[in-house]
Amino acid sequence: MGTIAVISDVHGNLEALEAVLARIDALQVDAIYSLGDVVGYGPDPEACLALTADRCRLRLMGNHEYGVLHADQSLTDFNALAQGSVDWTRERLRRAGLLESMAGLKSSHREGPLLFVHGSARNSLDEYILESDRQGYSNFDLILTSLERDFTDFRICFVGHNHKPFLATREGFLHPHEGCHEFQVPEDETLYVSVGSVGQPRDRDPRACFVTFDGSTLAYHRVDYPFEITAGKIGAHGLPAILADRLAVGR
Repeated sequence: MGTIAVISDVHGNLEALEAVLARIDALQVDAIYSLGDVVGYGPDPEACLALTADRCRLRLMGNHEYGVLHADQSLTDFNALAQGSVDWTRERLRRAGLLESMAGLKSSHREGPLLFVHGSARNSLDEYILESDRQGYSNFDLILTSLERDFTDFRICFVGHNHKPFLATREGFLHPHEGCHEFQVPEDETLYVSVGSVGQPRDRDPRACFVTFDGSTLAYHRVDYPFEITAGKIGAHGLPAILADRLAVGR
């Protein structure tokens, strides 16, 4: 299969995307797969759509693309912040004539033993795979059930949507960190690969995140980028300040 890079949740952050693509180029991967949410929240949806269309072998639809395209449908209970950014993004893309460029995107892609989705194996567009819930207890039982019931003809599912990097296996959760960011994947392993976010990390690390996979070794990569530039653009466009402030702290 060669080596692939898997990115997700760019969210209109051109500076982060450009930095990630530069690192991917240095790694000389064979193909780039995008799991969706290229738009939403960030100030450069047009440029990010164009760049991923040019560079990615696979582009999936995320819930933000769906929300932009379907203003009259309720797929997700967007909070006020997300809904406002979706509405702003829709208008920007409408003016640029780019809405139709997202219309044909699918929400899942199967490739041999690999499944690529935005959300989960059960709900490819809009379900979160989480390592813990808001009350702080483990979601391991829910993920174990999915690994046993949903992984019928594939064994590895790459997901985005939650903006956090981790692996979910039958044995528990694995979190990459500076001392351990590469993992060997046995041929019989069944697991979720949560790839993290390029443009809006939420694991308290502001660096952009993506993964590479060569069929046996899975590696997480973190990339510094000038988030101050992105934050300045957010302010200049009159978008909520929290969308700028969170970039500096990765939350």
